[in-house]
Amino acid sequence: MDKNNVIEKIINESLDKIMAERFGRYSKYIIQQRALPDVRDGLKPVQRRILYSMYELGLFHNKPFKKSARVVGDVIGRFHPHGDSSVYEAMVNMAQWWKNAMPLVDMHGNVGSIDNDGAAAMRYTEARMSKVAELILGELKKNPVNFVPNFDDSELEPAVLPSIFPNLLINGTTGIAIGMATEMPPHNFEEIIDATIAKLQNPNLSFSQLLSIVKGPDFPTGGIIYGTKGIEESFETGRTIKNKIQLFSKFTITNDNKNKYIEITEIPFGVVKSDLVYSIDVLISQNEIDGVLEIKDQSDREGIKIVITLDKDANEKSIMRYLFSKTKLQINYSYNNMVIKNNSPQLLNLNNLIDSYIEHITDIKTKTLTYDLEKHKLRLEIVLGFLKVTEITDQIIEVIRKSEGSKIGVINDLMNVFGFTKNQATAIAELRLYKLSKTDYNEFKNEKDYLENEISYINSLLENNDKFIFYLINLLKELKNEFPTPRRTQIADREYSFDYDEKDLIKEEIINVAISKFGYIKRLSQKVIESNDFSTYVLKDEDYLTFYNQVNTMDTLLIFTNFGNYAIIPIYKIEECKWKENGVHLSDFVDLQSGEVVVSVIEVSDWNSNLFVTIATRNGIVKRTPIKEFEVTRTVKTYTAINISADDRVVNACLSNGSKDVILVSSFGLCNKYTENDINIYGTKAKGIKGSNLANNDYIVAFTVAQNNDVLTLLTDDGMIKKIRAKDILYVSKNNRGKLLFKNRKFDPYIINEIYSTRDSDVILVRDKEGFTHLDSIKQYSFSKTDDKFSKIKIDNFANGVIKKTQKTIKEEISFQSDNQSDIEIIEDVNKKIDMLDSNIEELLAKIEKTLNEK
Repeated sequence: MDKNNVIEKIINESLDKIMAERFGRYSKYIIQQRALPDVRDGLKPVQRRILYSMYELGLFHNKPFKKSARVVGDVIGRFHPHGDSSVYEAMVNMAQWWKNAMPLVDMHGNVGSIDNDGAAAMRYTEARMSKVAELILGELKKNPVNFVPNFDDSELEPAVLPSIFPNLLINGTTGIAIGMATEMPPHNFEEIIDATIAKLQNPNLSFSQLLSIVKGPDFPTGGIIYGTKGIEESFETGRTIKNKIQLFSKFTITNDNKNKYIEITEIPFGVVKSDLVYSIDVLISQNEIDGVLEIKDQSDREGIKIVITLDKDANEKSIMRYLFSKTKLQINYSYNNMVIKNNSPQLLNLNNLIDSYIEHITDIKTKTLTYDLEKHKLRLEIVLGFLKVTEITDQIIEVIRKSEGSKIGVINDLMNVFGFTKNQATAIAELRLYKLSKTDYNEFKNEKDYLENEISYINSLLENNDKFIFYLINLLKELKNEFPTPRRTQIADREYSFDYDEKDLIKEEIINVAISKFGYIKRLSQKVIESNDFSTYVLKDEDYLTFYNQVNTMDTLLIFTNFGNYAIIPIYKIEECKWKENGVHLSDFVDLQSGEVVVSVIEVSDWNSNLFVTIATRNGIVKRTPIKEFEVTRTVKTYTAINISADDRVVNACLSNGSKDVILVSSFGLCNKYTENDINIYGTKAKGIKGSNLANNDYIVAFTVAQNNDVLTLLTDDGMIKKIRAKDILYVSKNNRGKLLFKNRKFDPYIINEIYSTRDSDVILVRDKEGFTHLDSIKQYSFSKTDDKFSKIKIDNFANGVIKKTQKTIKEEISFQSDNQSDIEIIEDVNKKIDMLDSNIEELLAKIEKTLNEK
């Protein structure tokens, strides 16, 4: 390239100034020409150009369809200098019933679906205007709007369409511009028309009166809106700020002999149906909702139908509340009425939008009436000329014969000789002779009367504002009658409550739960337990079980740590594990501090019972708190169970019923026993009182609560065991040093690991030094006195141990409060009944066998 032909243009401006100016121009273009609708016709430029192109092509609602590609080509070739895909997408959107209350385009072929399926290619589909769209363009021939040059100045296009249809309010819109966005929902056509009529009749209509007419948005997909605060705020301000509009799916409940069914027939506006079904199916497959068997999409051309099959005993109301909170069966819709008005973006409330619509149709109708008036006046002028001709026909013919020159000469002679106007003379010059017959004379006379009446009527409308308003009201009523539109979205005054009891979604069953000192929690099915040897139970080094029992999924675990904290875990939230997995950690549910371990677990089934949790610490502090004090609504963090000093740790927390004894055992073998009523009742954040007067270097190693006829089992850290009847332990006063519970060895003294209130049906879970877990029965060990020696646990390589008990739930504890029978006596009674039952079964089987042999 010749360098001499290169023209350099250097702009001597700062880059930030140039960028700001250019980006400002770009932003203005995006706001005005791409993303935001005009308040007058409710259309974005691409939508306006599509409809105008269809108008030019004659694609009216009662005319044949034309290929979509033909329309798109006409739009991008004449008016819209952008890609064909964006134009086709805009046209498809105007044809989709689930996006528009009253679609503006009628299409043949696949136009997509509410499942977010794409439309067929434009070469396959056909399109034309809908009947409603013609209300937007119908008056265009009367020139009521301005035309502007297209992108290459080759032809003109309308700057706005002369819509007498309130498209913006009826179909709504959505769009994202630079630094702003618009989000307007569809509304009910009849309500908007009624509101417009009311405003025409009373320009000072109050907001409350307006709200009584326009109930709220009316979505094409239906649904139910609960609560009106969000609607009122959005209508008054033009934007949803504090109060969201809660839009819910519509459903019905049916049932047969086997199952219940939730049939969803309407879903929230803008929700993709297939995604909604998938999200519910995921919850079902992950066992998030008990009682839900399956979900099927049975939607067809007749409408939406999503069927959720439930168990016969499932709580359908709680399930729906859960689904509303977890899926898009319910959405929060927000208004943002940002539109283009007077060439600038403005936020308008409902009152402003209706006023803008009235301004627009007033302007359009004034111009079209003026156009009709001028047209009628011109025609009347010509008709009067024709009537005059009928009176002087011979003279006119004579003048025309003598006239010289062309048509212009005839026109000039008629004007000069008879005084006709130029319009009259031109029309007479073009008149055919048969039009001078008597029949046509009568037609002209009738036409004259009609035109005079029309001119008088139009003049009265343009000159009398009251008559003009009455004319607009009648026009709107005609539109309402032509397009009857029942409301599809129901509106309920009350707010919807998402509150549901999660337990209603849970299948009640008995499961096995194990919790270790280090906080590992495992949920095990009975099948897994029966098919595995307990010696293979996996635990980390130096870890051991602090809880292992069968529990109810409807209950809650109250877990206490050595730092004086507690956590609450609903049992149903514990995930099922494989046998050799470590399980989930307590820290997955709540935050734990370094060194914080589990010391006690209590199963709770009733927070409102008259039971207590009694806690003891290493430094001899004891405390009693009602069980209901531990109930909390948020289970995602730990709470304070007892306020302890930095050098103290919780030893154990036990469930008590107000009639038990407190038993504290120190490292020196001293035991404090007194009634739990000697301990005052404190709240969860209190410190408690001193329960044992410990000697120097002594500390509490074990703690439990028991009744006088209970059996206590002591374990030492080197694998020694001792069974004592609680009644053999002497009472002492509170804060006493205690009585000797056992004679300790002078060399290598016993160190108590734990003390338990046990039954003969309980077993010891013993972990050896190689990590294997063993089961050892309590029943095989004999009772001893306080001065007797310990027995050796019959497991080699003892590392640590814990009693596996039939842990009492709160419901069971309540029954024990009035039960004076000892645990041993209860077990003996149960065993006797089992033996009797076995005997009866054997006799029954023998009789059945004998009967079969005889036959």
